[in-house]
Amino acid sequence: MITLTYPTPQMAGEESLDHHLFTLPPQGEPLVSASTQAHLQRLHWHIDQRLTRVVGLTCHPHRVGLSSCVAVTMKGKLHGIVNILITVSNGQENWPTEEDYSHPRWYITVTDTADMLYLVLWLGRVGEGRS
Repeated sequence: MITLTYPTPQMAGEESLDHHLFTLPPQGEPLVSASTQAHLQRLHWHIDQRLTRVVGLTCHPHRVGLSSCVAVTMKGKLHGIVNILITVSNGQENWPTEEDYSHPRWYITVTDTADMLYLVLWLGRVGEGRS
């Protein structure tokens, strides 16, 4: 069995100045700002509210117009489902509001493909019970 490993993002001391979800220095440890950490914690909490233990995570990369996206489906032990569409929008970031979490699909916009990939990896850790 092959194991995918990657560093867990660490909390940065101050807000990131580069307007990305994750600061990803070459060959360095990834960092997250306090605001990104708060969004990730809220997302994790809402996933936990919908799912009793994640038993499956499916990703479908695709394009919507000119934007690259990945549709993520997380399935819970008791048949609960979380659907998240992560879209790359050059330089723009957007998280679901509290009201948005009551809908069947959650939309997250990230600044670039590196943020999208690391967010999917982070969701995989949530599914494993780690984050």
